[in-house]
Amino acid sequence: MNFEQSMNFINSFSHSGKKVEDLKRIETLLKLIGDPQKKLKFVHIAGTNGKGSVLEYCSKAFIDAGIKTGQFTSPYILTYCDRIRINGDNIPEEKVAEICTVVSQAVKCEDYSQFEITFAIALLYFLKEKCDIVFLETGIGGRLDATNIIENPLACIVTSISLDHTAILGNTVEEIALHKLGIAKENSPLILSYNNTKSVKKLAEETANKKNCRLIIPKQESLEKLKNNIFGADFIYKNKKYHLKMGGEHQIINALTAIETLEILKESFEISDKNIQNSLSECSVNSRIEIVRKKPLIIIDGGHNESGIDSLINILRQSDINNITAVFGMVEGKALDYAIKKISELAKKVYCVDGFISNNIPSEVLKKKFEDFGIPAESQNCRNGLDKALSYSAKNNLPTVICGSLYLASEMKKLFL
Repeated sequence: MNFEQSMNFINSFSHSGKKVEDLKRIETLLKLIGDPQKKLKFVHIAGTNGKGSVLEYCSKAFIDAGIKTGQFTSPYILTYCDRIRINGDNIPEEKVAEICTVVSQAVKCEDYSQFEITFAIALLYFLKEKCDIVFLETGIGGRLDATNIIENPLACIVTSISLDHTAILGNTVEEIALHKLGIAKENSPLILSYNNTKSVKKLAEETANKKNCRLIIPKQESLEKLKNNIFGADFIYKNKKYHLKMGGEHQIINALTAIETLEILKESFEISDKNIQNSLSECSVNSRIEIVRKKPLIIIDGGHNESGIDSLINILRQSDINNITAVFGMVEGKALDYAIKKISELAKKVYCVDGFISNNIPSEVLKKKFEDFGIPAESQNCRNGLDKALSYSAKNNLPTVICGSLYLASEMKKLFL
């Protein structure tokens, strides 16, 4: 197989695959390719929001310490290869082709999802390249996620939990939390982000007791915030000072989750306080309230659920940004009405776009909803919407915020590049 043939093979499977009742399907596939997951060391990360940031903070500290570090994330932002990385570098296309050939020979049915095939490719790549540790992000949920096939992780992390993928995971935060907490393993420390609800914390305590694992929740009382805006944050935690390249209350929460995780991992690896501080001060995450240009200010954000949208609006307000030009697109099944309500609080004009993925909401539908809130809106494709928004922002001295979907963020990043 070459790379194009590999992508055709992967894309021949559906996004979700046949409905999953247990992990036997991924177990069978991995056994046929030599059970690579049994020969690697993992940190497993689940949650609704913050998974990507926590993964980047933790893995960058390891990279800074000179430790060979695998990173598995989803979805991809610019290219398929950016979801499988070692020390921050994407898997080469020729490696995808080489390993996909091996995986394809083990696939005996059409029931698999694209995610499962990709996960198998990633594991073989990390093993072949002799990674010392792999930071592994779940796809959807946790308990029945393909990544949950791993055994004895060095740590399990559950970040902020809120409503998302309700059709699959449940209609309450508690139901969703049970799926996410399903990654907990016996004797593996469980780290939970401190901003979760009391009910989620209680479920985490019950899970930790059942699994006989230590539960760590960062101590909010040990946190002193010094500065926090869209351009970064400074804080003191447990008498140590940190600077964040990424600002926002949510990033401080993510940073504390990462710090507590890294303190545990110090027991197994030579990670210094300086490695951790360097990671937080240098780390940025694609399309998570990402500043792609400072003058004029242009921000891209892929937040698509209530919590993610709140994070965007809150950090804009904290940074005294109260008026914006928005480029907005969204995928079906997300928090559409909530997003439109919140974006309408700041938007002077909205350019509604579609054409960035097959299940995006038609731009005319978005336009009508914004107009119902009294916000001037236009229906455009991605390219025209971006051009018109930048022109409007320049004339009116406004920042431009591109938001609503990670898939839209990916498409817009390609246009900028």
